[in-house]
Amino acid sequence: MTLHDKKTSRRTFLGMGAAAFAACTTVAAQKKIPQWESGEHIRVGLIMGEWSHTGNCWAKLINGLRGENDKPHFIKRTGMYITHVWHINSEKAEAFSQKFKVTNVVKSFDEMIGKVDGVVIDMVFQTPWTYKLARPFLEAGIPVYIDRPFTDAVWKAKEMIALSKKHGTPVWSGSSLESMSIASETIIHNPPESILGYETWSEGSDPYDFYTHGVHGLWWSYKTAGGGIHAIAHTTKDWSRGGGTSTILYDDRGSGPFLGTVHHTKRDDCIIYTKFKGKDRVFRNDYNISWDDFIWTPMIYTIQEIFEKGTAGMPDTHEKLFEKTQLFLAGFRSILRENGDFVDLDSLDEDWAVGCPYGQKFFKDTDDCKAYAKLLGPEKGEINPPG
Repeated sequence: MTLHDKKTSRRTFLGMGAAAFAACTTVAAQKKIPQWESGEHIRVGLIMGEWSHTGNCWAKLINGLRGENDKPHFIKRTGMYITHVWHINSEKAEAFSQKFKVTNVVKSFDEMIGKVDGVVIDMVFQTPWTYKLARPFLEAGIPVYIDRPFTDAVWKAKEMIALSKKHGTPVWSGSSLESMSIASETIIHNPPESILGYETWSEGSDPYDFYTHGVHGLWWSYKTAGGGIHAIAHTTKDWSRGGGTSTILYDDRGSGPFLGTVHHTKRDDCIIYTKFKGKDRVFRNDYNISWDDFIWTPMIYTIQEIFEKGTAGMPDTHEKLFEKTQLFLAGFRSILRENGDFVDLDSLDEDWAVGCPYGQKFFKDTDDCKAYAKLLGPEKGEINPPG
């Protein structure tokens, strides 16, 4: 019997006596069983891109981080632990593993199968390849979280969702804003079924682009206003610098079709939501608060629920996840091909893909995209990098 035997009851454990207790602790200490490998934590595998939320923000909240050189100490906040990591550049995977005490750096991403309880695919700028990275895990029944924007083509979204359904494997992609309590509060004050129109302001302007941050506003509005979307139009001077306005046309909910407007601004200190039913209603909720405590943590807990509960822990049905993805893709299609005109969600060409966002100010180096194209095969797209 060991301290890590899940079947040991508290009564049995206490009845062991001081000598047995000391013996068990000594054995555990000698074997140096990592806490997360003792069954006390959910083992997480990380597929990490050149620029990732996990590398920059989430790992210090999941694994904890000892403060050094006057930097703050971050206390571990979840029941998860990142135990495996893969990066197409092995040196960067090693650096990450050293910083966050990740014991396993794998040479191939699918080496994690059978060794982790869930996988986070976090590679914003390499979105064209996420469906290939997710495929073996979905087939193996290992829960998958893909950081926004999920994928860059309709057919890829359909493939991942089909695999999820076939194998009973949860899959999800989300925005930190839709996981915050402010979303639930907004729904309580303004039930989606009562909405006849809205206007909202959300983060998504310079220095952030529409590809990486415009999805915040779109998915925030989807969470709080609900689905049933017919079309979207997006106008902006330059998608790579963000900003602009998304106008979303909703299907009839009993009082006729209506419009919602999302302003992609740098006003990330508050969200103002205006609803119309009988008379104008304004619901305002300030979120000028600690990003670490209140922006990322709720989303991380949502990911943990998926890894713990399986499909029952998914915050979106497959249908909602697909519509969210269509909303993003149609919005980008409006920017790139339709000069800001409306694009029907159901009219999207399944083979049309956004591509790899070469030229965005955070991503001027094409080496990673070229490396992925060499490893997994090239992916066509509207804004693929040259070469």
